Amino acid sequence: MPKTKTISRSNVGDKVRVCSGVSDPDYDDLTIGGWAGIIAEVQNGTPPTLLVRWSEQTLKKQSSIYLKRCERDGFDSNEMWLVEGDLEPDVDGPITIEPPNNVVTRPLSMNDQDDRIRAVFELTSDDPLPEADDESIVVYYKYLANELTFPFEAKYSFETGPFQSRTFSITVLGLLDPDDFPGVEYGLFCQARRDRRRIELPLTEVEVGKRNPNRWLVVDYSYWFVNW
Repeated sequence: MPKTKTISRSNVGDKVRVCSGVSDPDYDDLTIGGWAGIIAEVQNGTPPTLLVRWSEQTLKKQSSIYLKRCERDGFDSNEMWLVEGDLEPDVDGPITIEPPNNVVTRPLSMNDQDDRIRAVFELTSDDPLPEADDESIVVYYKYLANELTFPFEAKYSFETGPFQSRTFSITVLGLLDPDDFPGVEYGLFCQARRDRRRIELPLTEVEVGKRNPNRWLVVDYSYWFVNW
């Protein structure tokens, strides 16, 4: 369906709709024709670009795939920058949103750290990484308990004073059941041997050598736990 009645000389506060057939500028496989909102900001240029703040009707009809991608990529699903030619004047009334067509979910890549973590939780590339809560910690525990090879050599460091620390060689013997450590403040714990003593420490404090096959399993977990 051809675009008609595209707006010109846009002003803040104008009501607009996205023309039929227009795709999200960040996601080519998601059509946004029919989305309605109000112009919140105008940037002059050739062509001008407009910040559109979506109406309540539009927000209620946004697809779950779109919302997942916005959460994953840190975008605000309440508004979007569009070029002036993709918009037409809006008239009050019900809106008809074009459904997303030919949605393409990118396969997970084991060369991508976020994708490796998504695989732990059986997610797709469209999904944001889950927060580190009691439930997700248990999922990660079961995954690592199955994938890690014990025992393995590692190191850990702790502060002994201002700007001072000591590093010790340890042998990691296994993971401890998260039920024994209520709450998620420190995440998963492991049991290790340092000299003749057995110690327990958070897995995030374990430093695994570059040549150890367990390295990326521990690094990925630590990255996820610290950031999410």
